[in-house]
Amino acid sequence: MTYTGRGSHPNSLANLKHEGRPLAQDEPKKNRTITVTDLGWNGARALALSLGLSSFSELVEKLGRKEILLVIPSVESATSLDES
Repeated sequence: MTYTGRGSHPNSLANLKHEGRPLAQDEPKKNRTITVTDLGWNGARALALSLGLSSFSELVEKLGRKEILLVIPSVESATSLDES
């Protein structure tokens, strides 16, 4: 039997079903697709791991639920960082 790609194996698909298991959140998750470079993907995964999260998916979930907040430096702060 041939599988067409990552996440298409029947066992992987079965793991998405939470029958008999409690949901981690108050609603079931859905598959999503994003387009990102390898550098962006690897950096985001490393960020998730450095925050003690198990996956990039968990990072996105927490960002979306405002359990993790991003702080974006102002233009002045970013400029002063570049000059040091």
